[in-house]
Amino acid sequence: MPHNLLALILIITLGEFSDLTLSQDVSIITTKNAKYQQEKLKFACELQSSSLWKSITSVVLSKNTSSGTFTDIVSVLMDTSSPNTANWRNQTIWHQQSEWGSRADVMREYVQPVTSSTGLDFNIPANQVKCTDEGTYRCKITGISTTSKVLDKEKTDTVTLTVEPNRINQITVSSPNPPMSEYNAHQVVTLSCNGEVGNPAKDLRWCYRDGGKNPPGNFQGWQNDNDIVKGSFISFGCQKTQTSTLRYNVSAEYPYKEIKCETAYDNFPCGHSSIISSNITIYRYTEPAVNNQQTDETASGGVIAGAVIGSFVGIILIVVIVYFVAFRKKNEGETYRTKEENGRTGSDPIDNTVYSVPHKERHGDRDRITVVKGCDENLISQHPPPPPHPHKQELHYAELDIASNPPGIPPPKPLKPKPKPRTKKGEPPTEYAVVKFV
Repeated sequence: MPHNLLALILIITLGEFSDLTLSQDVSIITTKNAKYQQEKLKFACELQSSSLWKSITSVVLSKNTSSGTFTDIVSVLMDTSSPNTANWRNQTIWHQQSEWGSRADVMREYVQPVTSSTGLDFNIPANQVKCTDEGTYRCKITGISTTSKVLDKEKTDTVTLTVEPNRINQITVSSPNPPMSEYNAHQVVTLSCNGEVGNPAKDLRWCYRDGGKNPPGNFQGWQNDNDIVKGSFISFGCQKTQTSTLRYNVSAEYPYKEIKCETAYDNFPCGHSSIISSNITIYRYTEPAVNNQQTDETASGGVIAGAVIGSFVGIILIVVIVYFVAFRKKNEGETYRTKEENGRTGSDPIDNTVYSVPHKERHGDRDRITVVKGCDENLISQHPPPPPHPHKQELHYAELDIASNPPGIPPPKPLKPKPKPRTKKGEPPTEYAVVKFV
């Protein structure tokens, strides 16, 4: 092979190798992962080796859109509009997308002449970062190589924003409604929790610890996932929000349970002080204790009250006994009256009235005689009763009309008595009792 041909092939090969090297000569610097509104975003588009570039036409930073195309954010170029090369100068053009120019702090925007400082460098302050700043960026540099070839080289990189949760609402009791201050054992209480779960989103977490322990134990994660219903994630600005519900069967073992709903809990155990959380305490109903102890004064009062009640009951019992013994000797339905009493009232014998007279063979006893209206009283005098026993007092019967004269009520004023009927000389007076059937 002629040496001239070999030299030509070597030059072509070196040129291609030089262009391949130039394809690696563009770098893009971005903040790959930043905490939203806590960390700034950094962007840089520059040359890795300025010695391989003869001149630079432009440096452009673009952002990928949802359609897959890139839209220019900022361009740095050499303004060659003047015919006098001495008037050529570097120029920066901020395009209208998301008002980047008003938010950026520019440190470098330079293309000519080619030096190690050629390129674009700016920051977006943390408080100026927007959710839409997340995405894929492209750095594109156009120029002329040292071999006088037109170069158009680019590199891409992705910016990710981590949105930390910063809010959680107070846990509410959604059932029963309205909520109560205490719940019965084994009653099901439904709790609802809503809050920001960040972006990328992470489910809300339920934690608890049992009350009644001294000292109380640490919080721990809810043990039964079947008690929890997780809602879907909903976009809210840069955040994702979620609603989660918990069904709690009130413990019969502990007087209360402290429950927490937590967010922003990465790498932290339940109940950690740095976690954003909301808590609620569910109390179990406890029946009040009954105090059976009595003071001396209370005991003395009880004894006195018992004595008074016992005495009152005794008096009533005595009255009842006296009533049945002393006043109920007469046959039920009869009214007894002596003849003298009948005479004193001035009334005539009553129809179907039983009169009591002494029995001749049984001292102290009386026979009962029924007098029919219209009978001659001389018939009674023809059969006088036997004389009373000399050593035994004769019984006298008094009228007791309970129906018309109940006990405790004064009897009506008696009528003027009639004179006593005459009796035969030597005969003892005969007494009569009248029984009235009511």
